[in-house]
Amino acid sequence: MIKHSWISCVILFHLSCCTIYCQSNDLQEFNTVFLEREYSPEELDSLTHVIRQYFYEGSYEKVVELGPVMIKSAEKANLFRQEYRARSILGNTFIQLDDFESTFSLFDEGLVRAKKANDTIAMLSSYIDLGNTFLERDPERALPYLKSALTLCEGIDKNKRALFITHNNLSELYAGTELLKEAQFHLDKAELMLEEEGLKDWKEEYIAVILHTQGIINLKQKKYNQAITSIKNSLRLGIDEFDENYLVRNYQNLMSAYENVGQYKNVNTIRHLYDSLVMKRNEADKIKQQKIAASKFKLNRYKQELRASQLENELVLQQSERNSVLLKVALFSGTILLLLLGALLYSRNKRNKLVVDLKTKNHQYLQAKEISEKLARSNTKFLSTISHELRTPLYGIIGLSSVFLDDPELKNHAEDLKSLKFSADYLLALVNDVLNLNKFSSKEGEKINNVPFKLNQLLRHISQSFEFINKKNNNTFQILLDQEIPEIVLGDKTKLSQVLMNLVSNASKFTEDGQIALEAIFTKKTNNQTTILFNISDTGQGIPDEEQENIFKEFTQIESYTLEQGTGLGLPIVNKILNVLDSKLTLSSILGKGSTFSFELTLGNGQINDLQISPSEITGYDQLKNKKILIVDDNKINQVVTQKVLEQYGIAHNTASNGKEAIEAAKKNGFDAILMDINMPIMNGIDASKAIREFNENTPILALTATNYLDGINELSSSGINDSIVKPYKTEDLLDKLIAHVS
Repeated sequence: MIKHSWISCVILFHLSCCTIYCQSNDLQEFNTVFLEREYSPEELDSLTHVIRQYFYEGSYEKVVELGPVMIKSAEKANLFRQEYRARSILGNTFIQLDDFESTFSLFDEGLVRAKKANDTIAMLSSYIDLGNTFLERDPERALPYLKSALTLCEGIDKNKRALFITHNNLSELYAGTELLKEAQFHLDKAELMLEEEGLKDWKEEYIAVILHTQGIINLKQKKYNQAITSIKNSLRLGIDEFDENYLVRNYQNLMSAYENVGQYKNVNTIRHLYDSLVMKRNEADKIKQQKIAASKFKLNRYKQELRASQLENELVLQQSERNSVLLKVALFSGTILLLLLGALLYSRNKRNKLVVDLKTKNHQYLQAKEISEKLARSNTKFLSTISHELRTPLYGIIGLSSVFLDDPELKNHAEDLKSLKFSADYLLALVNDVLNLNKFSSKEGEKINNVPFKLNQLLRHISQSFEFINKKNNNTFQILLDQEIPEIVLGDKTKLSQVLMNLVSNASKFTEDGQIALEAIFTKKTNNQTTILFNISDTGQGIPDEEQENIFKEFTQIESYTLEQGTGLGLPIVNKILNVLDSKLTLSSILGKGSTFSFELTLGNGQINDLQISPSEITGYDQLKNKKILIVDDNKINQVVTQKVLEQYGIAHNTASNGKEAIEAAKKNGFDAILMDINMPIMNGIDASKAIREFNENTPILALTATNYLDGINELSSSGINDSIVKPYKTEDLLDKLIAHVS
């Protein structure tokens, strides 16, 4: 875009909403004697028309003389619309005079005032003017202003003209900076807007400009024939409207397009028109430069007068300040005394108020703390009760189904019993998920218990746990253990198991007729520690991209899955546990092809001597044969389950249904161990254990309970209970506990 193009003039003056009429058609009748007085809104509207005509005529010295006075008068009267019109004309006059510093200062000050007045039309005008200021000289600096104008236009429904102008200017800017795709986008927007109601009357005026820009874009895209068509149409429609700069640019572009397609005859024809126009423009430029020189003289005089006025104001201000010094000193001395007295009174009142407020806030805090602690206790009690009430029947279902699976007479019902046990295990997992979610949000759940264990053994146990569901879903399961990983590692085995169990569970549930792999890959080894990358991958349904973030939120499920969904707690629990272990879960998934969950964990390097071997691995379960155990449980089914388990290993037993019966049985008979339920009617297990310890200090008492105690030994040992087992449990865990205490 050239220094002052025809489109810039239109931008200047079409943003005004109203039509302005001049009180006198004879511009020569304007008398500079009236420059120093203030003007009414109507007079400013008329003067705007006058200086606009001066601008079109090139009488820039008159614009420079009249414009600042109009702006100053409009500022005093808070007439923002009249002010920004005068600023726009004066600023574009400075552009013609190559005084871009004054242009920027004028428009930037106008933008600040428009924002302060919250005048969106004035803000819009300022953004466009600032954009035009730098459009040719510094496009990167112009771009933010035009983008701001575009944003503001889109928020003003009625200002379609400003939106059109902004799109048009952006298309010219991008075309000049070789960003042709963006230029075409904004040009298409501008062209479409000319078809809208209220802008159709602009179509004839602007279609030539749009075709001019389209010709530039086509030429740079090397679409020479299209460029020729666009430029010729632009010249045909705009020959009477264009200023000479646009015509020169069109002729230049047309000659370039003809040269590229080899039409040299047409090049010569256009060159004659081009040379003639350039000569004419050079003559016009001489006259224009004379006017510019006179205008610059007027501009310099304006700046000098402005500076002189500022100096005069500064001198008056300094004199005024000297005259007021003595008065200020006297007032200051008296004021200081009053302020000191007031400050003392205020501080005393404020202190008293703060003391009262502090007492009130402290009382409120203590009340809130008491309520919070009460809610926490209530929540703990609720979870404990729910845990017991749900696990008690589950113990019976899981225990009996396990016993029945080992009964040769029920082999015909093996598949049904496996399904029954799987459903009960699934319900137990749900209960554990809810309790674990609460547990790993507590301080107790953040403790890390590092123990030595065999990683390959842990991975095999996890594989066996999901053997049933993988057979049901026709899945193959593969364990890949890197040989560089030590056989014995040190870490929190329980937490790692929970993470892997949750991830393998998800892979097993959401995969059918596929493959599941559990990988442990050696990453690095430093300072007696080994970093391992765990990958749990499947060839299942996969997870859509838009859902991959949501699955880590609590209680979130993916609706598109057809398999059973669960609680939506598995992955949040995994994240909580990995956060405790200073790790993080990552996901890679393709819809329809499968998913891979990964995390890195640093474990210590252990020795075989560190490994804790269970009693049964040393002696076997035969030593429990003929031992006598007292089973204390108020639930008859649970009694039957425990009896069946003990009978399989030749262990004798008696039963009691509450704490009182347990005390009587312990007095009459000698037992090798007592399996004590905690929550029972008549007398609970805690009180019963205390009573038994009064006459029997040696018989081991194991709490066989459905309540998940976070710190079982500390909570139960004070009652005389030696150890605890949470129902439902694995048979080998119960037997290992009995061996440890009975032997």
